[in-house]
Amino acid sequence: MGGLKQFVYKIRVTKQIPVFSNLSWLELRHIARKSNLVEFRKGEIIYREGSDPNAFYCLVSGRLQAYATAPDGKKDHIELIHRGMHFSLTALLAGDKHSLTYQALNDSVILRIEREDFEYLLKLLPRLSVEFSHSLSRRIRRRNRYVKSTFESTIVTVYSPVRGSGSSTYAINLALSLTKETGKKAIFVSIESNQDIPLKPVASQVEEASPQWKKAPTDLKEIIEDQNKIAKSIIQANLNIDLLSISFDARDGSLVSKISYFVTDLANNYHYVVVDLPSEMDDIVFKTLTQSDIIHIVAVNRERDLKLACQVIEHIRNSLNNNFLRDQLRVIIGGMTSPESLPSEKIGEELGYEIYFSLPQIKREDLSNAVVSEAITLILPNENSRYAQMVTKIARQIGGVLVGLVLGGGAALGLAHIGVIRVLERENIPIDIVVGSSIGALIGSLWARGKTADELEQLAREFDGKMASLKLLDPIFPKSGFIGGRNIARWLKRNLNDATFFDTKIPLKVVAYDLLRREELIIEEGKLIDAVRQSIAIPGVISPVVKKDQLIIDGGVVNPLPTNVLTAMGIRKIIAVNVLQSPDDVIRGYEDYEKRLKEEGKIPFRVAPFKYIGVRVHRLFKMLFYPNITDIIIRSLQATEYVIAEQSAKQASVVIHPNLVGLNWFDLYQVDRLIKNGEEAAQSKVQEMKQLLKEQFF
Repeated sequence: MGGLKQFVYKIRVTKQIPVFSNLSWLELRHIARKSNLVEFRKGEIIYREGSDPNAFYCLVSGRLQAYATAPDGKKDHIELIHRGMHFSLTALLAGDKHSLTYQALNDSVILRIEREDFEYLLKLLPRLSVEFSHSLSRRIRRRNRYVKSTFESTIVTVYSPVRGSGSSTYAINLALSLTKETGKKAIFVSIESNQDIPLKPVASQVEEASPQWKKAPTDLKEIIEDQNKIAKSIIQANLNIDLLSISFDARDGSLVSKISYFVTDLANNYHYVVVDLPSEMDDIVFKTLTQSDIIHIVAVNRERDLKLACQVIEHIRNSLNNNFLRDQLRVIIGGMTSPESLPSEKIGEELGYEIYFSLPQIKREDLSNAVVSEAITLILPNENSRYAQMVTKIARQIGGVLVGLVLGGGAALGLAHIGVIRVLERENIPIDIVVGSSIGALIGSLWARGKTADELEQLAREFDGKMASLKLLDPIFPKSGFIGGRNIARWLKRNLNDATFFDTKIPLKVVAYDLLRREELIIEEGKLIDAVRQSIAIPGVISPVVKKDQLIIDGGVVNPLPTNVLTAMGIRKIIAVNVLQSPDDVIRGYEDYEKRLKEEGKIPFRVAPFKYIGVRVHRLFKMLFYPNITDIIIRSLQATEYVIAEQSAKQASVVIHPNLVGLNWFDLYQVDRLIKNGEEAAQSKVQEMKQLLKEQFF
């Protein structure tokens, strides 16, 4: 750009920056002379926390991320900087070192004024000092009121290397679901190449589910650098999202360097920008992918098409280099079936990348909600369809509104979890992920696999009798436990079959513990029966699971209520169910038990002979077998676990603790009482849970 043209451009750019917008043309001219336009690539650092302030900055295009570095090295106090925002003012005026690091989230252009020139302009232009004074006052007021000062946005691109994979259907349903689940603004952007490149489609989704545009797309070249033209091209249909349909000439190389301006301009006005890309992999498509916050690759489950997806992933990884974040890119298997489809457990191996979600096939009968406008015709799947439910889960995860359920350990007392689950089902409390430890892992895995609370109750009734639980026992010489676990494994096999974590309807994580390395294990892949068997191996009672270099025991020993697993994922809406007895529960139960025995002991033989004999036989057994080693081990463990669980419960939003007075860790036969108590405890927390669903975290 020539000198005069560059100067005029700087004046125009400066005028669009809010803090300079009220200045006269002459004042803007002074600023343009003393400033420079500097380009930063995605991932580059503008300046680091702790460095000396040497310039004033305004963001012209792109997006930045500002953050402090926590003691553990993680980013803290993260804020997004959008077009028109200025930064480093406080440090410049106060002479302090920078308190935050500023990094480019996209390719960005920044207006930079060196410190000496900035001080000169403040003296030369009194109105500029007033504008900065007002700006600082607004920032201080926001901080005092704890108001977040930046507009947060997320750019999501959806791409498939194969036509007919259902990527367009998925993209628009994702945009709609993001708005519905988060209550925030979203725009769906359809980008297509005007080059007629024939690609063989695959037979997958029902054709009517794909968005059908009625108007010709806007030429990207005509609007790419003009905010007003971009805004005028946006379509408000009778949907909860806005729409934008554009096309581009793949031969026009000048568009590549400008695509960041286009997508980040939309990000200034929408919380979610969902971009549907064409299947052709040209420079513009690739540049759009690399400028995104989240990339969803919709892969077709066929060996040759999975290899295409692999090539795309590798290309993105190499391009972003050190700025590539594994969580930034997700692989979704499109909803199609064919004779060439691979088994679910083989897809990840073939792809070399973990599968995020697998979309169910859309059935024609699922398409029930028609949207017809001047711009688009769209037929949406019923919200109760498996496809819509899966897209909703993905949207909730992206939107940060996930609700996690933590099911704690507690041996037989964990049957109370079934009552809690019944209330969650009845009250339509959405659960997006389940984390279980010990008995919580067992019940959580069955529920995540698809069993309802009623079906779980039927399984529990297999032990509805004092002798029924004996069928789980396979006593062994007590080398590492009294119970070998073979009968438990058979029971798990019968009810979980060979299901893997990939087959669950709700994402699941199981907690166990490796004694050799003294580390917590978060199990989220492989067979469910293997994970559950590891998590319920009560030390000293049920034999541990021995692997080549691991000795795995009950996860509840060190983490009986694993809320930390969810907080580490950034999930802030957590419902935790603690089924461990408090000291007060134990004392009250013991006192009630002794009182009942005393009262029953007063009953004469002639009044109730069987009761009379039963009480005395019970006393004899207690004298002979109490305390026994198994009871001592488990009660000792649970006393410690309760203390740990109480600390973990502080990380939960809602804590459910059923009435466990008078119950014992081995009372599997107390099915009715345990489920009822769990149900009552959960019902008392329904309003808290519903209020939690309404809360917005920023």
